[in-house]
Amino acid sequence: MTFYRIISLKERTVLIVTCCIAIFTAVRCFNEQQNIRSITVKQQCEITNRTYLVLPDQVTINDSFISARATDVQTGERVILAYFAKNYQEVQKISKISSVMRWTVSGNKCPLEPATNFNQFDSQRYYWQFHIYNQVKCKQLRVVNNYQSGLIQRCHVLRAKLYTYFSYFPHPLASYCQQLILGMKNDQSAEMMENVKRLGLLHLFCISGMHVVLITDCLRKGLVRAHFNREDIEWLLIISLPIYLIIGGGSISLIRAVIMAEMNLIQRVTGLSSLDGWAMSLLGGLLFDPWLLLTLGGQLSYLLSFALQVISNTIRSYRQSLLLNLVSLPSVLAFVYEIHLLTFICSFLIIPFFSEIIFPAVIISALLSKWLPLFPLLVNYLLKEFEWLLGELSNWPGLIRFGKPSAIIIWVLFIVTLLIIDHYRLRSLLFLGGLYAIAFITVHIPLYGEVTFVDIGQGDSVIIRYPFSNRVELIDTGGKLLFGKRPARTKRDYATKTSINYLKSCGVSKIDTIYLSHHDLDHIGYLTSVLQNFKVKQLVVPKGMEKQHSLIRLIPVNCQQIPQILPVVAGNKLSCSNLYVLHPFDKSEGKNEDSMVLAGVFGQLKFMFMGDLDRQGERNIMHRNPDLKIDVLKLGHHGSKTSSDPQFIRQLLPRIGIISAGRQNRYGHPNQETLITLSKNNVKPVSTQRYGMIRYRYYGSSYHWQTKLKGDEYGWMLPRLNNK
Repeated sequence: MTFYRIISLKERTVLIVTCCIAIFTAVRCFNEQQNIRSITVKQQCEITNRTYLVLPDQVTINDSFISARATDVQTGERVILAYFAKNYQEVQKISKISSVMRWTVSGNKCPLEPATNFNQFDSQRYYWQFHIYNQVKCKQLRVVNNYQSGLIQRCHVLRAKLYTYFSYFPHPLASYCQQLILGMKNDQSAEMMENVKRLGLLHLFCISGMHVVLITDCLRKGLVRAHFNREDIEWLLIISLPIYLIIGGGSISLIRAVIMAEMNLIQRVTGLSSLDGWAMSLLGGLLFDPWLLLTLGGQLSYLLSFALQVISNTIRSYRQSLLLNLVSLPSVLAFVYEIHLLTFICSFLIIPFFSEIIFPAVIISALLSKWLPLFPLLVNYLLKEFEWLLGELSNWPGLIRFGKPSAIIIWVLFIVTLLIIDHYRLRSLLFLGGLYAIAFITVHIPLYGEVTFVDIGQGDSVIIRYPFSNRVELIDTGGKLLFGKRPARTKRDYATKTSINYLKSCGVSKIDTIYLSHHDLDHIGYLTSVLQNFKVKQLVVPKGMEKQHSLIRLIPVNCQQIPQILPVVAGNKLSCSNLYVLHPFDKSEGKNEDSMVLAGVFGQLKFMFMGDLDRQGERNIMHRNPDLKIDVLKLGHHGSKTSSDPQFIRQLLPRIGIISAGRQNRYGHPNQETLITLSKNNVKPVSTQRYGMIRYRYYGSSYHWQTKLKGDEYGWMLPRLNNK
């Protein structure tokens, strides 16, 4: 599209410049791939007294955990430093430093960890945008101040000082200043940002073209009052915008906005139109960051700016807002999976109010707080009312969990939308609506069924979906053992990033049944988060566990639906489910030895899920079911030697043994003895440690297995036995 536009100009100079930029971009992308292969370490290695340069605005502190983007003083390599502070004084010392620092560290250097579940946020690819390929887990840390030299370092120092300065403002004004001017998040605004995200207004709080335009307008008016001539003002803006690129955080949307603003400022010299400037900014952005269009921010930034260029000038008001929302919708669904019916109305009504009142008021408060002390207080009151309004709107019904359509459908929706935005008709909109209806049906009523083993760390969680239906079941939720500590009930735990996110990408809004094998937290600890995100009809537990405090305390009062608790014993067949219960035989206490064991046929294969059942329990099942045979065995107790009795394995004759265990877990799971037992009985072990999420999909009489990882990505972290 970009090249077609430039070629159609028939301008030799423009064409030559474009080709040069394209060649440089291609070379940059090739070099980026080579850098990833050459710089990324293959194995974990120990480093001692290595010195890194750390900019103060690149440090993140979460309780005792400190992380920072840093540059190796000797090699220039960029890395992520991760460190758990030994005491509160150490945290305070680092948090108060607002100058460039030198960190001398000793620890382990290892590759960045990739996403291990389908549709999970990939932090590895995220950091690749910043040319960061490795991380250092620090054991020892010594911090010294370093005198900053150079314009770039001084800009980062200024950004850190402004963040500290804004933190003294009243809440929520402090958060708005930090986020809208500096592009830095504040934990105090987390709830508000959830409401903003739900309403589809997240772009308002990401520094982009609107913010740059407003800031440049303010600067231009100020310089005019200072009696600068027009030409000098333009050149001052051209010089200052790259500086603000650093101070504003250098996000993808800001990069695009600054490049576009620069092109607009110099277009009188070049003779380029606004659309030509957009094309050149895209090529320049790709030269700066080859991963630009693989992120939601990059896609939305360039898509919306392009739409504004091609939408007819006769289309204004609510029609323009509708078309802009339609243009962004395919990308939003591909990354967020949800859309609120109020998004269009909110965009039409709130965006003008935000750009004309909220944002200018925040800018004025930041600049004139010392001279107009009452004005920030008035603005703060306005922001509180604005947040209240967003909260009320986000709680209104209308949130649609659309799910993630296939890549082909996303492209079809995107292309059709671009074809109709310039000269749209009601018939075109109805046709597009029909395509979205088809996409919705394909996501919510799949032609296939699946049994998915989630990589949820040292825990268990299995997702079951049925073909030609929206029925969903969950076996255990996963969780984290805290060894005597009370589990933290935060809105974001590991389940939010893994199983919950995957279910949302499948368009799931309700879960028919959750089976809880026993009361250990690594199996039921994330139940609270699941109940807060989905409507759950019933919880199935071993008989005797239904009244235990370990279960009841995990059911929140604010969950979407209070589920029915159904106690079961061996022999119970569950309605509308392919699963039946093999254990326990009698009323139990929900311990490991009381684990609920489930079996069922999915497609052409028979599965068995063992929970944490011990060897004695396995033998009891074997004696009660002497003819029991299965194809896929979910091994008990994460591959521990306390489970997977050799006689039990010989009787079942499974072909595949699924092991769910955390990497570098403290128990050494899976145990070598268990793996030897599987090998002797020709059972292929497949572990979430090595392969991440393991997904079995079946279509009538056919089926296939799929894993998120190839098997060697975490080789440096796995026991030697697993590397064979």
